[in-house]
Amino acid sequence: MTDATTPRKVKQLAKKNRWIAGLLTLFITPAGYLYTGRKKLALITLVIWLPLIMAPEDNDTLSTLLGFLIIGATVENVIAINRAKAIAKELGVDVEQAEEISDLRIELLKLVQQKGPVTMADCVIQTGQDVDEIRAVLVKLESQDLVRSGNRDSDGAVVYTIV
Repeated sequence: MTDATTPRKVKQLAKKNRWIAGLLTLFITPAGYLYTGRKKLALITLVIWLPLIMAPEDNDTLSTLLGFLIIGATVENVIAINRAKAIAKELGVDVEQAEEISDLRIELLKLVQQKGPVTMADCVIQTGQDVDEIRAVLVKLESQDLVRSGNRDSDGAVVYTIV
């Protein structure tokens, strides 16, 4: 499971170093998942990993389960990065690109500047982010007088333009 459901998540996961992720996951399993930005898996793993770590050493069954968890999680985390790198390559995303647009505000401003009036759908398609998150950012940008919203004459759709 790559947890990479949007182009942005694919790019973020693909930028991670396999060795760092593998070593972190091997020694502190939940930390490896946190490093790759997979918080849900980190929490699930922590709930399982912590009791196994704290179990008495003489319990062979729990030690074996811990070993399987650690090895399985390490392999899975590295495979997730490899898959994300492959998906990014298929999409033509340069994961080694020096200039990273990590801030959604900047990404939206660049979109509006390049395309002119854009709709909410344009923003969702371009960023891969949730509608509510984009709406919140656009409202903030509008309150800062960086963008303006209005209705398109042809169909009445709400569009955003740069100020």
